[in-house]
Amino acid sequence: MFVVAEAIHVAWGVSRAEAIRDALRLRGCKARVIALPSCLSVGPIDSSDPDARRGWARENLRDDDPSDYCEPEAPWTEATAPDVHPVFWVCLSDAAEHASFLAFASRMAGRPFDIVDATALDITTVGGISPIWSLGLLRPEEIVASGLFAKRRPVTPAESEAASAAWSQLQRENAPLRVVRDGQLVSAPLEHFDPVLTKHATPDWELVVKLIGRALHHLNTEVDPPGQGTGAEFLFARVLALGVAGILEVKGSGPGMREFEVRRPAIRSSS
Repeated sequence: MFVVAEAIHVAWGVSRAEAIRDALRLRGCKARVIALPSCLSVGPIDSSDPDARRGWARENLRDDDPSDYCEPEAPWTEATAPDVHPVFWVCLSDAAEHASFLAFASRMAGRPFDIVDATALDITTVGGISPIWSLGLLRPEEIVASGLFAKRRPVTPAESEAASAAWSQLQRENAPLRVVRDGQLVSAPLEHFDPVLTKHATPDWELVVKLIGRALHHLNTEVDPPGQGTGAEFLFARVLALGVAGILEVKGSGPGMREFEVRRPAIRSSS
C-alpha cells in the first residue's frame, strides 16, 4: 500500500519555527514544525562532536555554562527522517539560516524536500514597504500576508547537490565564522567584525551594550547585505578580546555587557 509521507515544516531557531507554526495555524494547518538547533554560521563545523563546538564556545563566546550551548541531535534526526517530506523555510541572506539550509540539504543526501525561500522578499508594514533579510523579522501575520506559502516549491536535484557541495567545502575550511557575500555563504576569520566595533567605539567611556547596539544597527541596516551573521553575545566577546589586545580600553567586573565600559584608547602625545 502506498503511504504518503507526512509533510513537516523545518526552520532554524525556535523563534522562527514558532512564528511559522503560528502562521500555519492562522491558515488552519496543524502540520508539525521543527526548530533546528545550532547556529552553524559560528564555530567549528568539521565535526559532529558537540563537545568540540562547546569547547570552542567556552573559549570564544564567554559561554560559562555548557548547557547554554546545547545542540541536540534529535531535531535533525526528526526533520530528516525517511517517513517525512520536509518543507524548509529560509532567508538565504541570513547567515545562520543559510548555514542551516546547507547543512540540512547535506543531511538529506539527495532525498527530495521542498523550500519556502524568503530571500529578497519585500513586505508591507505600518511604515511602508520593507525588505526582509531574515525570517526572524517576520511576525506570523506578516508571513501570511506576504504570500510566503505560495513560494513553496520542490528543491531541484541540482540545487540540493550544489548546497551539499557548498557545505562540504565550508566544513573543509572550518573557519570560525561564516557570512553571506554575493548571495553565497563564505568563511570568515574570528576577527571579521572587529573593524566595525573599533569604528563605532567613542573616545568617551560608555557601557559596552551601547557600542554593541550601534554595531548591530550598522550591520543590520547600513551594510549590504545586512545581518552579516552575528549577534550581541559574539560581539561582546570580541569587545573583551579587543580590550585584552589593547585595541580598545575596557573596564568592569562583569559578568554582563552592562557591567563593562569601553572606549577608544586615548591618543598619546609623542612629546
